[in-house]
Amino acid sequence: MTTLLLVCASSVVLAQLSQWYGGGIRERGNKPRWDLFVLAIVVILSLFAGLRTDYNDTAAYIRGFQSAETIGAFLSDSENLHVLHNPLFYGLTALIRTVTDNYHIYLLIFAAVNEVLLIRFVQRYTADGNFAFGLWLFFGIGAYVFSMAAMKQITAMAVLTLAVPALNERKWAKYYIIVALAGLLHTYAFLFVFLPLLTGKPWGGRILLVALATVTVMLTFEDSIGTLLSYADSMGKHVAEFEVFDGNQMNPLRVAVFAVVPAMSLIFRRRLFPAMGRQEAVLINMSIVSLMFMLMATVNGANMFGRLATYFELGAACSLPWMIDQIFERRSARLVKLCATVCFLVFFLYDNWGFTYHGVSFFAFIAVLV
Repeated sequence: MTTLLLVCASSVVLAQLSQWYGGGIRERGNKPRWDLFVLAIVVILSLFAGLRTDYNDTAAYIRGFQSAETIGAFLSDSENLHVLHNPLFYGLTALIRTVTDNYHIYLLIFAAVNEVLLIRFVQRYTADGNFAFGLWLFFGIGAYVFSMAAMKQITAMAVLTLAVPALNERKWAKYYIIVALAGLLHTYAFLFVFLPLLTGKPWGGRILLVALATVTVMLTFEDSIGTLLSYADSMGKHVAEFEVFDGNQMNPLRVAVFAVVPAMSLIFRRRLFPAMGRQEAVLINMSIVSLMFMLMATVNGANMFGRLATYFELGAACSLPWMIDQIFERRSARLVKLCATVCFLVFFLYDNWGFTYHGVSFFAFIAVLV
């Protein structure tokens, strides 16, 4: 736990140094210019995630890599190429396994690619003087820790960060190609096919329909989800019922944290809407969709619906700094951000209490290579 906190805190300090001495304040939404401080953040986060030997599902991914086929054998079996069987992820695993049997290289490759894309996204959409604050929110909502727990999902989520700029720029071919690639990494990513329907101002008719659908599912959970699972099974995507009807319910505190941005966007909509452009609307709507999945997780299937929510959670991390700046005057905004930082620190400590991580040192990894 202490090491995790130090990794996150040092990254936030580096992000602040990047704001002061790196490339200066950048206009929000533009392509970010990287500097040595941001590069250092990516290196630190990639090494911590990539050199792990045990955390959450890490052992399962290591076993999967060690037993993976070579790329030739993988491609020769048509069943491996089924669209709903995550063929791109397992194909990349087979490709790396063909080259090396060192699972640390496997974990490091995915960690490096994911952190580059995720940090790039946070920097791009919180870059107007809020990079450090936005990065802390990224840690606070659990996005970084999740990157060490679910490699398929986080890799798909990282690829989807490339789709959001294409959506904002209305480059539809590029957008759907990226979504398709992410969906081949993990099936849940195909949900982004519907995100273009949610580019209008938050809490409009379409978002209200999403909210109504969420309430309907919550009230008829067993029948609604059972029907959905049957349909998925008929399409060739089997989801075990115990993953959904496992009796686990989402922690109300975690749901409350995910509700912060949606609630603020509703309460302060008169102040936010005049200054809100397409990209702000998309990010806030992403946070609302994330909350909808979290609400469904309060009924059952906390693990599955919680992971569905993570695909959209970056919207909250990137929206909150902008919202605070729009709602409050400059001096008040600083105080609110300080309070938010403390609150997310408390939640971070609570959410990761008992965090157990095992890994090898960088020098031990280098020694094995030599």
